[in-house]
Parts: sequence; C-alpha cells; structure tokens
Amino acid sequence: MQRAPLLLAFAWIVALVATLGSLYYSEVRLFLPCELCWYQRIFMYPQAVILGLALWRQDFGVWPYSLALSLIGGSLSALHLLEQKFPNLFTLACKPPVPCSVEYMPQFPIPLQALIAFALIALSMALLAREARVVR
Repeated sequence: MQRAPLLLAFAWIVALVATLGSLYYSEVRLFLPCELCWYQRIFMYPQAVILGLALWRQDFGVWPYSLALSLIGGSLSALHLLEQKFPNLFTLACKPPVPCSVEYMPQFPIPLQALIAFALIALSMALLAREARVVR
C-alpha cells in the first residue's frame, strides 16, 4: 500500500490549493461568488480538512466520503460551466446580484478550474479505493 499515502497527499494538496484559490479570488481579487460558486465551495472546503486529517492519521478509508463530495461538487461545476456558455438554459440556477453567467476569467473559467480539481480528487479517491481492495 505504498501508493495510498501519495494518492491521499495529492488529493489533499489539490483540495487545499482549490480552497485557497477560491479564497484568493473572493478576498484578494474581490470577485463576488455567485450562488453556484457557493455550492461548489460547500463541497470543496471540507475536503481540505477531511483529507488533511486523513493524511495525518493515515486513514485510507476516507475515500467514499471524499469521492461523494467530489462527484456532487463536480456535477455542480459542470452545471455552472453550462450556465456560463448558455446563460438562458437554467434560468432558476442563479439570481442577482451575481448571476452565474458572469465570467471573471473567460480564458480559464473558474468553474472549469473547480471541475478539474474535483475530477483530480475523484480520480485519486477511486485509485485509493482500488488500493484498499488490493490490500484486503
């Protein structure tokens, strides 16, 4: 089970960078988060803590919890990307003052960044689950 600590560490670093990045965007760059951004944060922020504690305790059984959070958060990120590309598709998704169709960084949209982070964490957790099955 030599890969397990590396997979857990990688997932934690991704979650930590995503969490700190979103705080940078809102607190330093002063980007106002929309409603879908808040929901994505709900599924990313706890992972920075949960995965950090799991890494510290070498608890490789954390994978189902992190995988569930990542799949839900990633789905929200995909929905958010669709909302940005097709603003009239989901009229109930976001309301003023910050509509979800606002793109602060059109060259690399923030929901795409979140989707990549959720996908990397989910992949790490899937591989971690496979590692856990091999050991049994």
